[in-house]
Amino acid sequence: MTLRLWQGTVLPRWLDYNGHMTEYRYLQIFGEISDALYGLIGVDFGNAADGAFYTLESHIRHLKECGPGTSLFTETEILAHDDKRLHLLHRLFDTQGTLLATGEHLSIHVRSGKVASADTDIQRRIAEIFAKMAGRPPPDATGSVLKRPLANGRKAG
Repeated sequence: MTLRLWQGTVLPRWLDYNGHMTEYRYLQIFGEISDALYGLIGVDFGNAADGAFYTLESHIRHLKECGPGTSLFTETEILAHDDKRLHLLHRLFDTQGTLLATGEHLSIHVRSGKVASADTDIQRRIAEIFAKMAGRPPPDATGSVLKRPLANGRKAG
């Protein structure tokens, strides 16, 4: 199982001097996907001081170019989690199914400016989503942002 949390089209203002989607737009898309996931698991963005996730580290692989008007969609997996951290993988595709980029991210839960466990409802929602993904080995080319395993993680095949 993967989550489809974002779709869109490459806009002309997203292009670099070569006529391709510029590199920072990939990070923007992956950030929007992370926010969509955080909303799905119950983060209240209006009260982020009461608990929200912040990205600690990201690793983006740019695999194929995309130009103006390219229709895009994403897939997201939770690779691992514990009470404070989320290890995520986002994949960006065009509508023909070509993998254009991956974004691997490690996020941490913060409350009132300090690292803190996510509340039990958020942890439960994360665990429910993760359980649907946990039977598979981690995708290829992951592990760039996490050197020490989290309590709940997928094991290599």
